[in-house]
Amino acid sequence: MPAPQANRAPRDGAKVIMAVWSTIVLTFLFIPILLVIRHSFNRGGSLIVWAHHYSTKWWGALFNVHKTWNAILVFVVIVVVAWLIARFSHVKILGRWSIPLGLTLGVIVVGMRTNWYADLFNETGLGLALRNSFTAAIGGTAIAVILGGLAGVALARRTGSWTKPFMFALFLILVTPEIMDAIALLGWFVRVGGPFNHKVVLVNPGILRLWVGQSLYTSAVVTLIVRARLAGLDESLEEAAADLGAPPARAFRQITLPLISAALVAGGLLSFTLCLDNTIIANSVSTAGSSTFPVYVIGTAKSTTKPFVGAAAVVLFGVTVMALGFVYSVLRKSGDSSSQIASTLAGG
Repeated sequence: MPAPQANRAPRDGAKVIMAVWSTIVLTFLFIPILLVIRHSFNRGGSLIVWAHHYSTKWWGALFNVHKTWNAILVFVVIVVVAWLIARFSHVKILGRWSIPLGLTLGVIVVGMRTNWYADLFNETGLGLALRNSFTAAIGGTAIAVILGGLAGVALARRTGSWTKPFMFALFLILVTPEIMDAIALLGWFVRVGGPFNHKVVLVNPGILRLWVGQSLYTSAVVTLIVRARLAGLDESLEEAAADLGAPPARAFRQITLPLISAALVAGGLLSFTLCLDNTIIANSVSTAGSSTFPVYVIGTAKSTTKPFVGAAAVVLFGVTVMALGFVYSVLRKSGDSSSQIASTLAGG
């Protein structure tokens, strides 16, 4: 019986490698993230140095201001009970809404709020940086979804001699060092001038630079996702629309666009997250009044990092996680075939 033993050795080695990798990821990624979340409630004046007290306020007759851990315990108990109800309840509506209602009830009963989160937008520079980050991410994502969606459809449905050079250009965009993109774009925006140097209507030239600069590489990501989505779907529905006399524009709007909607959502989310935390391009091309949150954090990291920076980072992290959950739900319901996708989008 030497063969089973020979096969067992590689499997054991793979388990050891995965255990080591998981330990490294846990130690250097997830634990630091949890510490940032915890330190965003720090009562002291630094995000790094823990003051051993939370900057929370409690009200009501049930809890004392010094008994923070008691309040946290009550909150956890309420959430766990809500999860058990959601897990074992046979009532569909009750199971669906137990956890959201449990979280809301926990916050109300405990009466928790934190100064750093409450005062987040009172910091003029930080509030403006957060608004600029979301504005730049939304605008860059819109451009990337439009350009990437059309390019992905062309790559999947209109192949030809141009396909390989275009794919080469896409991968070149993805592998080009970001510092190279930043320096090149800065010089190019200055040379082009116009709206990139002077305010046009209500758009800050720095925001316009961020829209164009960030959408360049994120549109490549959207293109590849849309192409991969369409490559796995046959053209029967689109061909049937053409046979019935539908013009190309109508066939694209009523057939192709619904088929790639899940891919557009996934690509748009990835584009949004990439734009939201972009640092190098944002630091190079932004102008006065268009500095983003990552650039602001880099500036504050040179001195004492205040806890409100951690609070802002937690807010962005929460937005990203919720968006990921939404896209996962869309992709899970969209199905694997064109008929399943069409049925889902039609309400079936």
